[in-house]
Amino acid sequence: MTRRRVLGKLCRINAIILLSLLCSMTAFAKDDVVVLKNGDRLTGEIIGMQSGELKFFSDYMVESVRLDWARVERLESKSTYMILLVDGKILTNVLRLLPSNSGDVANFVIGPEPKSIRVQQLDVIRIIPANARFSKLLEGSIDFGFSFTSGNDQYQTELVATATYRTGAHSFTALIDSSFSGQPKGTSTRRNQFTFDYRKQLTPLWYAGGVFDLLHSDQQSLDLRTSVGALLGRNLKQTENTRLSIFGGLAGNREKYSTSTGSPESTNADAMAGADFITFRFGKTDLRSRISLFPSLTTPGRMRLQATSNLKFKIARDLYLGFHVYENFDSKPPVRADKNDLGISTSLSWKF
Repeated sequence: MTRRRVLGKLCRINAIILLSLLCSMTAFAKDDVVVLKNGDRLTGEIIGMQSGELKFFSDYMVESVRLDWARVERLESKSTYMILLVDGKILTNVLRLLPSNSGDVANFVIGPEPKSIRVQQLDVIRIIPANARFSKLLEGSIDFGFSFTSGNDQYQTELVATATYRTGAHSFTALIDSSFSGQPKGTSTRRNQFTFDYRKQLTPLWYAGGVFDLLHSDQQSLDLRTSVGALLGRNLKQTENTRLSIFGGLAGNREKYSTSTGSPESTNADAMAGADFITFRFGKTDLRSRISLFPSLTTPGRMRLQATSNLKFKIARDLYLGFHVYENFDSKPPVRADKNDLGISTSLSWKF
C-alpha cells in the first residue's frame, strides 16, 4: 500500500471520528432556557430544583450554578421531569414557566397543550429529571465536628450523615449519628445510632411508612436497642420552604443493657407519636427537627423520647456551619442507669 493511500485512509478515519464526536456533542447538548427576573438569560441544562434552589449547568460554566427559584421569571424545557407539588401530588411531564407579576397566577405549566396542568410557581417544591441516575436522586449531608480541651486533654468527635432517595411516591432515608468523647488516660463514652425510615405518599396529605432503629449509648448503659415500627402520618403544612407533619403508630423493641447492670435482654411494645419540621431560606439557613415519643404498652408509666435537631448556616456553596442537638430520655429505665443522654455539637457540614 502506497504512502498516499495510507494518508488518505487515515484522513477518512479521522474525519469519521471527528464527525462522531460532533454528533455526540450535539446529541448531549441541552437547550433548556431559564430567564431571571432581572433579565439574565441562561441556556443549558436544568439539573433539578429542591429547597428553593434551581440547579442549572451550561457548557460555558465551569460548574453548575444554583438560582433562587422565587427569582426565576421564565423557564422552558423539552425534557421530562418528575414534579412534586406542595399538596403532595407528583406529576411527570415536560414543563414551562410563564412570566407573571403576581404570585397568585397559575403560571407553571406541566405537560403540552391542550391537556396541560397549571399551578402556581411556588407550589412546586421539587423538580427531578425523570431519567436521572440513582446518585442524582440522592440528597443529604455529612457533618463532622471535633473539639479538644488542653487543660484535661479531653476530646470529642461527632459525625452525622444522612441521605434520602426519592422515587415517585416513595422515599427512603438513612441516618448515622455517632459521637465519641474521652481522655488519653481516662474513661471514654460513645453513642452510635442508625435509623432507616421509609415513607409512601398515599394522598396529598396522608402518608404511611416504617422505621428501623439501632441505638447504643454508654451514657445510659445501653448496649443495643433494636426498634421496628409502622406509622401513619399527615402533612399539616407544606409550602415552598416549610414542611410540618405529624405521625403515629406502633413499635416493638428489644433492649440489651451493659452486663454490669445485671439485667437480661427484654422485649417491649410501644405506641409511637411524633412530628417532623423542616424549613429553609435560600442561601442562608436550613433547619430540620424530629421529635418522637414512645409510651410503653408493656411497662405502665414508662415514656421514652428521642429528638434531634440540625441547624445549618451557609458558608459557601455546599459548605455549612452546623449545630446538632440530640436527646434520648427514658422515664423508667429497667436498670439503674441515667435517664437522659443529651448532646450538643458544632460541625462543618457538606450538603449534596
